[in-house]
Amino acid sequence: MRTCPDCHNHYDDDVLHCPEDGRGLGDLPSIDELIGRTIGSYTVVKQLGKGGMGSVYMGEHPVIGSRVAIKFLHPQYAHDDKIVDRFFNEARAVNVIGHDNILKILDLNITEDHRHYFVMEFLHGRPLQSLVKPGVALPLDVAGPIVLQVCEALHAAHRKGIVHRDLKPDNVYLITHKGKKNFVKVVDFGIARVSDDAGVSTGKTQTGMVMGTPAYMSPEQGSGITSKIDGRSDVYSLGVMMYQLATGKLPFPGSNFGEVLMGHLQLAPPPPRSTDPEIPVAYEAIILKCLQKQQEDRYQSMKELHDAVEACMDELGISKDLPLADETDPELAPVEGKPHSWPGPRTPGRSTHPGQQPKPRSSNPNVRSSDPKLRARGSPPGAMAQVSRPPRHPSQPPPHTMLNPPKSKVPLFVGLALLALVLGGAVFYARSSGDRAAVQATQRIERDAKALAAKNAAKTAAAEAADKERKEEVDAQPVFLSVISEPPEAGVTASWKEGGEKKGPAPLSFEVPKNTRVHFEFSKDGYVGYAMDVIADQSQNVHAVLKAVEVASGERPKKKKKKREGLPAKDGLIDLDDALK
Repeated sequence: MRTCPDCHNHYDDDVLHCPEDGRGLGDLPSIDELIGRTIGSYTVVKQLGKGGMGSVYMGEHPVIGSRVAIKFLHPQYAHDDKIVDRFFNEARAVNVIGHDNILKILDLNITEDHRHYFVMEFLHGRPLQSLVKPGVALPLDVAGPIVLQVCEALHAAHRKGIVHRDLKPDNVYLITHKGKKNFVKVVDFGIARVSDDAGVSTGKTQTGMVMGTPAYMSPEQGSGITSKIDGRSDVYSLGVMMYQLATGKLPFPGSNFGEVLMGHLQLAPPPPRSTDPEIPVAYEAIILKCLQKQQEDRYQSMKELHDAVEACMDELGISKDLPLADETDPELAPVEGKPHSWPGPRTPGRSTHPGQQPKPRSSNPNVRSSDPKLRARGSPPGAMAQVSRPPRHPSQPPPHTMLNPPKSKVPLFVGLALLALVLGGAVFYARSSGDRAAVQATQRIERDAKALAAKNAAKTAAAEAADKERKEEVDAQPVFLSVISEPPEAGVTASWKEGGEKKGPAPLSFEVPKNTRVHFEFSKDGYVGYAMDVIADQSQNVHAVLKAVEVASGERPKKKKKKREGLPAKDGLIDLDDALK
C-alpha cells in the first residue's frame, strides 16, 4: 500500500498517481506491514532500527501506554535453524544473567505468520558512543563510574558462563535511573557465547569464524580460535573502550579490517599517556594490562578489573557515585515540544483536524470524484442554466389575417416541432460539453500518469546506472586477507591467477583483487602440510590448523647411517668419487 502525503488516501502499490490531487506516488516507500500490528499486549508504533538479522520496533500498550522494544527476525531467515537459534540466543543469555545493568528481555515468541520476535524493555537514553569524540578525552570522573558498571554487568554474565563477544560503546546504553544519569545498560548479546553447567559451549560458532567488531575484538577472536574465547576476551574489549575514552583514539585504528586485525595480533598499543600526559599513571597501567596479547597476562576476571579501577579512583579521590540528572540531559529533553514519552502517531493513517471531514478513499485512479466542482470542471458556464420555453400566448397575426381567420392547427404543430428541436439541441450541447470535459479530464490524468511513469522510469534507470557504477568501483577495489596459522609461524605460500604470489611466515597479510581464487599452502617441520583455496569476495581472516606428524608407538625414527670412508662396498669395490670427497 502507498499513502499520498497530501490527501493521506491509501492506494495499491501499482498506483503511481494520486487521482485526487495528482501527487506522484512512485517515489514513496511502501507501508511497513508491522506498523499498527498487535504483538502480544503491544501495538507496533514505529521502527527504531534495522540490522543484518532483524529490525527493532517500538511497541506501546494500548491501555496503560507503557512502551517496549520488539526485535523481529527478518522473514528470509525464518527457516534457517542456525540463524533462528542465534537470534533467540540473546533472549536466552539475558534471561540467564538477570542483572540490573543488562537489558531485560520480557517475552519471546513466534507469530501466526512465522515471524520470530522477542520483547525487550524500552531504553530512553543514548549509547556510550555519543560521548566518544575524536581526539577528545573523557575525564575519569565521568568514564570511571561507567566502566565500573560494565564490569559488574559482565562479571554477572561470566559467572553464568556467558561471554558477550561484541563489547563496544554502541552496545553500552546510558539512561537516567532513580534521578541519576549515566546508569549503564549493556545490550546486544546476539553473538554471546553461552555455556552449560559443565562449561561446554551451547553455541554453534564454527572454528575459524571471526565474530565481533574488529576495532574491539581480542586477539583470540581475531585469530578465529573460538575455543580460547572466555571472559578475558571481554576484558580485552573493555580495555579497548577504556583506551578510547581516555585518549579519544583507538589503540589500533587502521584503514581496513586486515590492518586493525594485525594490530590486535602483533602490535603493542601506544601508551595512553603519550597521547594525553594528564592520564593518571595508575589508570594507564590498568588499560595496558587489559590489552595484553596473552590471556594469562590480562586481568583474569571482570571482578579483578573492577577492583583495580575502583582502587585507582579511590587513590585519586574520584567519586564512584553517578551524577544527578537534570532537564539539560538529552535523555530528559522533550522532543519537538512534546514530553519525552510521546511516541508519535500510532498508525500511519490519514490525519484529520477538528472540523475536517475525511476524504473518500479510492484505489482506482480512473474513478471520478463526486465533488460537483471537480465533475463540472471544464464545462461552459451556464450551459444547463437556461432553456427556451414556449410562450404562454401565441403572437397575434397581422391585421389582414384576422379577416375570416382559418381554424387550422398546422402552425401549432410547426411551432411545437421547432420548440422540440431547439430544446433537443440545447440538451445535446450541454451533454456533449459535459462529456468533452470528462474526456479531457481523463486525458489529462492519463497524460500526467504517463509523464510520471516516464519520470520514474528515468529515475530508476539513473539509480540503476549509479548502483552499477558504484558496484563496479567496489568490485575494482582489492580486498585484504589476513593469514593465521596454528601453530604460529608456519610457512605460507599464497598464489592466484596472473602470477600473483605472496610468501612468508604466518601471521601474514596482503591484498588481492576482489573475487579472486587464492590457493594457500602451509608447511612447518614436524607437521603435516596443508593446502586450501579461498574466494576473496571480501576482506577476511584465513585460518589454518596443522596436524602434528604422528609417530607409531614403539617405533623409533630411523637414523641415517654414516658411510665409512674408504671401506669397500658389498661387492668389494670402492667408489673413488666418494672416497675423494
